[in-house]
Amino acid sequence: MKKIRIGTRGSALALAQARLAAAAFERAGYAAEIVPVRTRGDADMRASLAELGRGAFTDVFSEMIGRGEIDVAVHSAKDLPAGEEKDGFFCLPRGNARDVFVYLKNEEIRRVGTGSPRRAAAAKALCPQAQILPVRGNVDTRLKKLFAGEFDALVLAAAGLERLGLIDARGAFCDPRAGVRPFLPEECVPAACQGIIAVEGGAGALIDDRETGLAARTERKLQRALGGDCSGGLGAYFDGRMLYAQKEGKICSLPYAGEESVAALAGKLS
Repeated sequence: MKKIRIGTRGSALALAQARLAAAAFERAGYAAEIVPVRTRGDADMRASLAELGRGAFTDVFSEMIGRGEIDVAVHSAKDLPAGEEKDGFFCLPRGNARDVFVYLKNEEIRRVGTGSPRRAAAAKALCPQAQILPVRGNVDTRLKKLFAGEFDALVLAAAGLERLGLIDARGAFCDPRAGVRPFLPEECVPAACQGIIAVEGGAGALIDDRETGLAARTERKLQRALGGDCSGGLGAYFDGRMLYAQKEGKICSLPYAGEESVAALAGKLS
């Protein structure tokens, strides 16, 4: 039985996503081995995401695939650089694309942690009195800061919390000290490809979900049409029927009617 070597970052969420890919390969009749890798983004926890660039978490995997050290790499698709040359990845079925507001119960919301201008705009609209503060680190690190009292709330991706088992089937947070409030796309447009697990490397074709791939390509085209990547204030989301975009706090949407919809929606925000 052929073994597929899966490269991944070593965080709890990255490993959870890699296990989903491994299970998909095993269902397709292949053995799978997970290979944790430390990226330059993991090594530098002081610089902001904007300073590091999205390639900080993904570039090393392309090099490893090229050298034959791994067969595929698994990423959060939203972490991939926005350039068209990076569009050639495969996808697992999409998870929950929304952002969620995770807050301490019985506490006044005074400090909200997020490193995203897009999420910051949504948090400020929800809690005008709150100070929005930058936060770095994986999901576990951010939640530790929340429960240590450094923040009263965080804005996080729902898919990551669900994949880590931190939100149950009823939508409740696993720790009773905290509550969860999902954002609608009309309130906070997800980052392009949020909730999508990207599989980089030719073997990814064995487990590709075409519907999710269509959403990923559409959102990345919209992201580029808006003029940036997900480290800024941009949101780009396609739910199969409606196309949503966010730029500098402004949100627009329209029914999807083919690729011309991308240019039309981007034009509304230009």
